[in-house]
Amino acid sequence: MAAQRASDIGMVCGLLIPVLGNFAMLLRKRQRLAHGKPAKVAATAAQPST
Repeated sequence: MAAQRASDIGMVCGLLIPVLGNFAMLLRKRQRLAHGKPAKVAATAAQPST
């Protein structure tokens, strides 16, 4: 039973870590936009390609 519980905890953590990372990335992007700083994606998209 302890092994199953550890497996369940590992599975939940494995699912939560990417979700929390994406959420943090979205918060940083929102803060940059709120302060008038351009997003990195928009800055690189504006450069002409060679």
